[in-house]
Amino acid sequence: MPAETTTSATRAAVEAAVLDLTDEQIVHALVREDAELKRSFADREAETWHREAALNLLHALARRLESGRVQPKG
Repeated sequence: MPAETTTSATRAAVEAAVLDLTDEQIVHALVREDAELKRSFADREAETWHREAALNLLHALARRLESGRVQPKG
């Protein structure tokens, strides 16, 4: 099967928008979306620097993305 040489304009736009996000924007969005993560992040932030807590969250997200798709809860 030949490699795809064209990219969808909407896909490219989404990728560009995501790549433009700052670490803080990603952390804020994830923490805002999930109550358990919000509590866990606040606890981690209370015992370390904010940047360290943010990096912990981002590294965990990277590991999760490397593992592939996960079935939704429920």
